[in-house]
Amino acid sequence: MSAVLAAVDNFGLSYVLELVGLALVVLFVVRKVLPPLRAAMNRQEAAIRSQLAAGDEARAASDRLVAARRGELESARSEAEAIVAQARESAAQLVEDGRRRADEERARLVARAAVEVELARAQARDEVSARIAALVVAAAEAVVEAELDPATHHHLIAQAIDAAESEAV
Repeated sequence: MSAVLAAVDNFGLSYVLELVGLALVVLFVVRKVLPPLRAAMNRQEAAIRSQLAAGDEARAASDRLVAARRGELESARSEAEAIVAQARESAAQLVEDGRRRADEERARLVARAAVEVELARAQARDEVSARIAALVVAAAEAVVEAELDPATHHHLIAQAIDAAESEAV
């Protein structure tokens, strides 16, 4: 039993020694381990914060770049639409000019053809009139020269008329 009592007496001392040792370990950890650990944690926190800030800046820059590119794309799209509209107007104008010139050329050709037809008619009339006049003169000469009777005279005039009509056809 004395060993039990000695153990109980040592229990208080050993407990106190254990508490003192624990306090020394805690003091050592607080003084020697925690400052470098805190410094490392602070450095890690600063690095993470700077990386987050850089990420936010990169996101903002990319958002600005996307907005700028969208603006450029919209501007290019508007410009392309304006160019297409202008090309359509130019094409319509060219088609209209072509039609107008074709109509003018057609009218000029029709007028020229009408003039040529009228000239041909006039020339044909003049030729027919000249032939008829020549035939009438020939018939008159034949009548005068022959001094024929009225029946022969009528017969010669009828022949001259028939000859003129057959040449006119």
